[in-house]
Amino acid sequence: MLKAAEFWAEARKRGRPTADGKALDGDVILAAQAESVTRGGDQGVVATTNVQHLGLFVEARLWTQIP
Repeated sequence: MLKAAEFWAEARKRGRPTADGKALDGDVILAAQAESVTRGGDQGVVATTNVQHLGLFVEARLWTQIP
């Protein structure tokens, strides 16, 4: 959750919030979880329909474009 809070603040500093100003939304929580499993050098991608928000923090692709 600490990493999610960092992502949340980072997005707002850049003027690209992913949710309401008072919300710690699911996008940053999911991105923080994805980042934590790739920290050891593993590669990963988040399969989503919300590439715009998740792609701010981690590699994300439309699930329909992943073979």
